Amino acid sequence: MKTVDFFKDSFVIKKNLYVLLVIFILLIGLQSRSYSSPDEVEEYAQQCKNFLNRHSGELKDESFEKILGYIGNAQICRIEKIHNKLNEEEKNRLKNVLTHIEDVKKELSKEKQERINESIAAIMPAIEKELWEELSNDELNELDILLRAKWNGMLKALEQNDIDEAVNYFHHTASDRYRKLFKTLNPGGRKKIGKDLANIQLVEVVTNAAIYEITSELKGEKSSFQLAFVKDCHGEWVIKSF
Repeated sequence: MKTVDFFKDSFVIKKNLYVLLVIFILLIGLQSRSYSSPDEVEEYAQQCKNFLNRHSGELKDESFEKILGYIGNAQICRIEKIHNKLNEEEKNRLKNVLTHIEDVKKELSKEKQERINESIAAIMPAIEKELWEELSNDELNELDILLRAKWNGMLKALEQNDIDEAVNYFHHTASDRYRKLFKTLNPGGRKKIGKDLANIQLVEVVTNAAIYEITSELKGEKSSFQLAFVKDCHGEWVIKSF
């Protein structure tokens, strides 16, 4: 089964932007390498803790380059293997940091926002791949239960004609698109989605994404659709597309 296009998207970034991000990651505080443990997850987790201890407050009058590094560091802290090493206080700090980042990004020009997206896209896949480990059967089962509950919650909201509640289950970049789609359906059509698309099977989990196959019988023929979950900026699993 083919994965959705957004997992195959490639990003092009100038070398100086990549170097810029790495330099400011070093400047801000994720640069410490004096650890006795060779375990990479532990190293990254400690770096994340250092970052959160130093930069949990608001950014004030910082250069764009420092903001870029700040955002890069926060994204590293979101990686599941690292996030799981944080205590509750540190997780709350990270949530505050991520919320503040979204506010800061809104004030930036479109060009600078694109530079941030390109920089993060260039560095994050390599780090996630470095730290990725296959989930155990128990972990897969737990994740499957969680994602099925989210999918069923979205379908139930549609059956109840609560579009606002339904789109809350989607990634913020997809919620408006699906809101418009759901509004084109009459109440009966929304209920029909809940019945027709309820059967899902987990296909693949890769870092911060999970792919399901939706099977349904439409007009007497069996059909198959793809359902994709991703983690949002707060580390919550949300629906990306189906």
